[in-house]
Amino acid sequence: MKKNLITITILLFTISIGHAQHYKHFTSWNRIALQKKINEHWEIIGDVHWRRQSDFTSPSINPLASKLMEGIRVTTTYRINSFAFSFAPFLMHSSQLYSKNLDLARPDRFEIRPTFFTEWTKVLSSTWSIRSRLGYEYRIFKRIDDVWGDEQARLRLRLQLRYGWDKKNTIIVSEEPLYNIPPNMPANSFNQNQLYFAYNHAFSPYFSTEIGYIWNHRQRTSLVEFDEENILQTHFIFRL
Repeated sequence: MKKNLITITILLFTISIGHAQHYKHFTSWNRIALQKKINEHWEIIGDVHWRRQSDFTSPSINPLASKLMEGIRVTTTYRINSFAFSFAPFLMHSSQLYSKNLDLARPDRFEIRPTFFTEWTKVLSSTWSIRSRLGYEYRIFKRIDDVWGDEQARLRLRLQLRYGWDKKNTIIVSEEPLYNIPPNMPANSFNQNQLYFAYNHAFSPYFSTEIGYIWNHRQRTSLVEFDEENILQTHFIFRL
């Protein structure tokens, strides 16, 4: 009996792997931020997001070919000792990651996303530090009847390692899985995983840039379809 169960389990796993679809994407995530430090504890950041994606019908890997997302966010942060607590409401208009003709029929969606973050920073040495950030996102979508609803929520945990090459240059590596949680829990509890490599350069106390690569592995609600997103990210920060 035990042998039969093992055989059936292996067979089902093999079938599921055989039916899995992996779609490759090349995308561009771009952000411009204005940051203002109020005092030693409080700061506020306003940022504009603009994302594009490659055209799956073309052999080109141009990450700017098609629309993906536009959004604005305002983040208020309170810092004390090694902790930072943030509230970051996000308004966005997003499209499907296009992988097949059926995706083209899916409508764009407006979303309001109030988000809460708690981040802990540990300085290991004069050059090395780690950051651990837990986030909760409450997602509210605009339905086709112009009524806001279809609420969902998501948890995310980012672990980040930072190396301060010198006072102006920093190397960043981070890992961040995201999981769907109630209400209106979709079929997939696992949402996506973001692995990030970046380089940050401070041109002055008032302006810095960050450029990086994100490998984003997403699972669709079909459970057998996965989006493999290769992301070039740019981030421009102006400090007032």
